[in-house]
Parts: sequence; C-alpha cells; structure tokens
Amino acid sequence: MTLQTTKRLFTLLTALLLPLSSSMLQAQEQVRVTFTGFVQAIAQYGSEGDYIKVGHLTAPYDHRTTRMGIRRGRLAAIASYGDLAARVDVNATDQKISIFNVYAEYKPHWAEGAYVKGGLMTPSFGYELPYSSSKRAAFERSHYMADLFPGDIDMGLEIGYKGALDHTNRWRLESTLSILSGNADKGMNKNLPDLALCLALTQRGSSHDISFGLSGYAGSVPTQGEYYAFDKGTATLQKDRMLRAYGGAFINTTLQHHGGALMLTAEGIMGLQPGWQNANLAIGSKAPATVENNILIQRPFVAGMAQLVERLKPVDLELFGRYAYYDRNRQFDPQAEQELKLSRLTARTEGRSYQISTGVNYFLQQDHLRLSLQYDCFLRQQLEQQTLIAAKPLHMVTIGAQYKF
Repeated sequence: MTLQTTKRLFTLLTALLLPLSSSMLQAQEQVRVTFTGFVQAIAQYGSEGDYIKVGHLTAPYDHRTTRMGIRRGRLAAIASYGDLAARVDVNATDQKISIFNVYAEYKPHWAEGAYVKGGLMTPSFGYELPYSSSKRAAFERSHYMADLFPGDIDMGLEIGYKGALDHTNRWRLESTLSILSGNADKGMNKNLPDLALCLALTQRGSSHDISFGLSGYAGSVPTQGEYYAFDKGTATLQKDRMLRAYGGAFINTTLQHHGGALMLTAEGIMGLQPGWQNANLAIGSKAPATVENNILIQRPFVAGMAQLVERLKPVDLELFGRYAYYDRNRQFDPQAEQELKLSRLTARTEGRSYQISTGVNYFLQQDHLRLSLQYDCFLRQQLEQQTLIAAKPLHMVTIGAQYKF
C-alpha cells in the first residue's frame, strides 16, 4: 500500500468516525464499541504453485512446492450510536498489513431492516463473494471468483433492506443496490460508476431454510485504444469502453436433522469479462488499463459451483465437497487466434477448467477454534495448435487452523 493510498484511507476513516465522535462526547453511556476478528494459519502443498495462497513462490513455478503462513488475520472495530455505526477492518497476511472494510452505516429505527452505507466494503453480488472465509467450509472461494472480482472490496455506496416480510419471520428478504467505483480498493477513476443489484428471498421452516437469489453487475472499463470482442465465434475490433457485465443466480438449502445439519448450495454466473490476452482478471484495480504489449479482450464466460456440507453436531465435525466449472471464451474462434497472433494464451486464459474440492473441519471451544484438512484438484484445458487439449491436473493439499474471537 503506497503512502498516498494510506493517507487517503485514514482521511476517509476520520471522516466516517467524526459523526460518532461528537455523539460520544455528549453521551458516552450510549456509545457501544465492539471488537471481533479471526486468524487463519495454513500450510499448503501443491504440485505447482498456481493456487498457493501463502508464502513467496520462487521459480520454477511449475514444480512441487510447500508453503506456510498467515492466510488472513482480521481485526474489526465497530462503533455504534443510535441509528449510526462505523466499521473498520484491518487485514493482515504473511505478506502485508492493509485496511479492509472501512464504512459508515445508517439504519433508521423508523424503517426496520433498511440501511445505507458507504465506504470500502465487499460488493453484494451472489452467494460466495460476500460470504466470509471465517464461515465458509473451504478457506477459498471457487477458483473463478478471483478472475471475476480481483479484489474482495470496492469503494461505493449501498442501499439495502434485510428483514422479515411477515410477523412470523418465516419469509425474509435481502435486497441491495450498490454504486461502485469498480476499481477494487481504490477511488473511482472513470466517468461512470458500476452498478450491482442483489435480491435474495428466504423461507424458514421448523427444520429447514431455503434461499433463492438473483444478482446483476453492470460496469465498464475505459481503454486507451482498441480491444477485441468475441461475437458468435468471431473477434471484432472495438473502441472506447469494454463491458463488464455479470448475471448470476443461486440456491441455498439447509436441512436440520437429529445429527446436525445438511447444506446444499449451487450458484451460476455468466456474462462478459474484460481482460488481457494472457490474463483473465477483470482488470478492476488497474483501470484505465496500461496496454503496452498487451491486447485487451472482452470475453464471454460461464461459471458455476455446487457444494454439499454436512455438519455432524454430536462430534463437532464438518464434511464438505465442492465442484466448480469455469468456461471462458466459449465462442473462441481458432482462426481468430491466428489472425490476432494471440500465441501467448495460457491454460488460465483460454478453454475450460474444473475444480474438485473435499475436506473436513473439526470444531473446538464452541466453534472458536477450527482445524481443517482440504484437498483440491484443478483440471484445465488449453489451446494447442487450434485444439483444446487437457493440461496436467494440479493437486493441492491445505492444512489449516482458524481461531475466531
């Protein structure tokens, strides 16, 4: 984090806390300050280093490697007074310490469930993105999320409602509309903001919860020149703005039983993704893009995951399995690859990829401490001589411990 960025964040933090500080001086007995957080320490073995999240990888990257470190340490401070609140999260890894969430929130008492918040926050899109790693069965989200959302947080303003639709609390609605900079954790540096919309309806029964959700994301990435867009298998040269547009849906079901709970989750996302010829990332924090020696591409994609989690309460054990699918450039034209000389395409850039994950979590001290063992297998296809072929599968084993306080 640069000095200028740090100064900007602390200026924002001061501005967010000023309304609360004046109130604290007048009525300290009504001010409530709480602290929460967690620490995740992991060791990872990989047949290659592509998906290793801790430590510093050294060349050659395609060899077996073992790394260990702090995946994430999070300390959150929440100050509230009446209808106002402010939150600051400090994020620490084995590589850096940075500011995570920094936002102010207003929840009017006369409109229970409604809220407005602004600052740095996780975008409300879909199921997996806003779901904290301290609660997920697996430490990491599905592998395609890092491409679609290069940063966990974004600068923006969000208006939403989270509350019951009836007096029995059987039906609940969550709805959010966000205006975002679209540049990960930086301020807005383009003419138009991105928009995100998320709707989720939950039906609660005596032994089950069922949630359905729809999400949309609409934005653009300014370019300093031209880019290629794929349309019905043909790459065409375009100018001005690249579209970043996603649509998604999810379903999540929790079934309570005598031995614990079973959770079934499925999510699908499709749309247009801006990136480079040798990188899938949605650019985000690097907009406007520097295009020296790079060709900008707007890719169509389809992604999805299905997950099964079984919590065995008598023994405080959790078993999970997940399957994730990611298909980018579904309409890629091999002839266009020759014409555009995109010879630097890699397995992470083109073709299809699959992720199979399974693991076990053991909980201690009323779920404050979690011990985890997880296995991931990544299967990929890449272009070679105008043909999609299967690349060597990547294997990764993760051993981790998490403590929440």
